[in-house]
Amino acid sequence: MLAVAPSALFSRPEAPVNRLLLRPFTACPSPVSPSSRRATPLALTALAIVAVGACTTHRLAAPTPSTSTLDKQQYTQSLKRKLDILFMVDDSPSMAPLQTKLSQQLGNFMDALSDPTTGRLPDLHVAVVSSSLGGGAWNNVPQCGAGQHPGDDGGKFLQGAGSAGHGSCTMLHAGQTFLANGDGGTAPNFDGDIRDAFKCMALLGDDGCGFESQFESVYYALYKGSHPDDPDNGGFLRDDALLAVVMVTNEDDCSVNSTSLLLDPGVNSVSDPTGLGALQSYRCNEFGHLCGGQPPPHDAPSGTVTLNDCVSAEDNGKTDSTLRDPNGNPDPTMGHLWPTVSDFTAFLKSLKADPDDVLVAALAGPTVDDTGRSLYRVTSQANPSNGELDPVVDHSCTHSSQDPGMPEYADPAVRIKQWVDNFRGNGVFYPICADDFAQAMKGIAQTIGHHLKNSCVVGDIALVDPNDPAKGHNCEVTIPAAGGTGRRSVPECTPANGSPTNVPCYRLTADASACPKASGTNTTLLSICQDAACAGAAADTSIDATIACLLQ
Repeated sequence: MLAVAPSALFSRPEAPVNRLLLRPFTACPSPVSPSSRRATPLALTALAIVAVGACTTHRLAAPTPSTSTLDKQQYTQSLKRKLDILFMVDDSPSMAPLQTKLSQQLGNFMDALSDPTTGRLPDLHVAVVSSSLGGGAWNNVPQCGAGQHPGDDGGKFLQGAGSAGHGSCTMLHAGQTFLANGDGGTAPNFDGDIRDAFKCMALLGDDGCGFESQFESVYYALYKGSHPDDPDNGGFLRDDALLAVVMVTNEDDCSVNSTSLLLDPGVNSVSDPTGLGALQSYRCNEFGHLCGGQPPPHDAPSGTVTLNDCVSAEDNGKTDSTLRDPNGNPDPTMGHLWPTVSDFTAFLKSLKADPDDVLVAALAGPTVDDTGRSLYRVTSQANPSNGELDPVVDHSCTHSSQDPGMPEYADPAVRIKQWVDNFRGNGVFYPICADDFAQAMKGIAQTIGHHLKNSCVVGDIALVDPNDPAKGHNCEVTIPAAGGTGRRSVPECTPANGSPTNVPCYRLTADASACPKASGTNTTLLSICQDAACAGAAADTSIDATIACLLQ
């Protein structure tokens, strides 16, 4: 992991204050520990990556082969298929039917990640986090109570409906907070099938905070997950694994830092002199977006108005300069959302030495239609508390549900779409309004799968004895030791074809479909045989292995 100074990414907010009247705010607070829930960006350790060939993007290790021919090139490669997946599942009101659709496709998602030859999954860590992170500085925003569930899960991993560590999903072993299916040397940390366990964990319910904090929740979840001793998320992030973040939500991100006054529950009118407007999601649009360089309108339009070129305000939008807390202090955030899209993108990429090892995806509200026309429409809605008309953003998509009185819908996810686009080919976005999520989940899994390359060795591998091919290749291969502690060397399989008699062992096979030539250079598929039945398709090409060879 790369070392990134906190100041290079964010001005970190302090722990939640004014919940209520705890103490005055400070404009430029110092970072605090994650024990206060709002944590500082991780100072990550640098990891050097050396490119070794086009067939694989996996990392390098350094077992040393016997050197019977010292004038030949040595090749060293770690052939790992490790993947850490974090699902951010919106738990705000109206999300229950969408969570059900998600859970119905999680088994297919896992199947799409499996090795097409062996059916084996990668070495997985899978976690789920909600969109609930409280109401900024206020502890009395409806459904967003500070430090409590539901309403503020603090970026902690969840295990189904219920608070962290007390979820409804009981398939995880005691004390486990995320799924781990093992690496061949360690056992899974759950009972039953990982597909069923994943479905169980993803059903969070819809009683969470209505001001969704998708970005901030993922930020804290991964910060905590990078610390092995964190009681909630520790051990989730691995230096040598790909990282995938998937968001499932029907509203745009409205993350605010813990000192923000933006969600002041005492203001609920467009005529209020603070300029906050009604206490509803539109407040996030007005302060978090710019459309054609201007914030969305503060007053309700007489009809429906379509806004174009809408983007994240990125600290350049509307401010709440006249707003004060009960102690008379101004909003230290000036009403800006936190983190910005660019800062959140930078944080995620900083978690890996190679930013190409970070993949993101979202099922959310579309921002444009199939022809590219804007779906960002502002209309009016009566405020039941005072009778005034307030502006609201119209849904950018709708879909019928089993409950006629509660159709599925989504609003334009401007910030989330911009975040996905920042990752270019490593990001995919699907509209959440659909008959089912089969196409979306398969597409997301395939995007991830493209980075889980086959175990291919690039180059012509030298033989121990060129005059006696039966002596095998000049390589050393290691796999995880039994019990998951350390590594052990394994021999080349004998016989070279058919059922091996010296398992576990490794096999090198010329397989043009699995390992195409890299710029005209020969490539060879490495597989591990775990039992005597290993032959052809039964060989495991997915296990965590390192290989060092001498090349011709």
